[in-house]
Amino acid sequence: MMMETAEVYTFKIDAFTPETIPMARLAEYMAYLATLLGEKERVHFRDIKEGCVRLCSVVEREAAPKVAENINKAASGEATENANANRRINEMLRMDNASAQLMRGDANILPFPDIKAPRTQRLGPFTQSIERDGILLRIGGVDKSAHAIIEDSDGERLSFETSRELARELAPHLFGKPIRLSGKARCFRDEEGQWQYDALKADSFTILDDVSLAEAVATIRAMTVGTWEENAHEMLLAIRSDEKSEAD
Repeated sequence: MMMETAEVYTFKIDAFTPETIPMARLAEYMAYLATLLGEKERVHFRDIKEGCVRLCSVVEREAAPKVAENINKAASGEATENANANRRINEMLRMDNASAQLMRGDANILPFPDIKAPRTQRLGPFTQSIERDGILLRIGGVDKSAHAIIEDSDGERLSFETSRELARELAPHLFGKPIRLSGKARCFRDEEGQWQYDALKADSFTILDDVSLAEAVATIRAMTVGTWEENAHEMLLAIRSDEKSEAD
């Protein structure tokens, strides 16, 4: 039995009823909804209500803050699996000529674009410079090129094509300090107004200092106010120089 303090989310699709929605399509919506909400071990399906399709999900109390955070990420369009699931749901709704809402109680916390609203014009693809930070998880490749896979702070994994020479230089940093891969990517703006990136190619990298934010703030506070005001730019350069030396 679910706890009374658990939160209930209802995903409403107006174009179908429980009797008319194909089972395979229902399964697709449920799968992407589960990814959007996240915390899959603590989010439970409860029932489908009458009328339009209303998928009710129950979130355990302990997971409620994290689920709320995941929904905010989905709404903001961040490069997370939650946002990717949100975009996929939007694509499905347009294909089904449907609209939907994600409700918590009586509040609509994640409205989906109205099917009658004009779609954003697709732009691109373009080739542009790109930089991404993360932990190096894997180096591999069987042809003249290689691939470096990094995981960023949001848990997203990105695969960059690299030369074999660059791959050899990267290899000692596997599972080490955060790195910044720099290079080129092909990008385009989709019909949801979100920028998508693929064909990532790295031609250089930088080892980043993994000092925490708290430690960085403590370093700044340790400086005298007068010196900071007069020589802020020089001191920042000195800090960056020291960090680079340590990384090397």
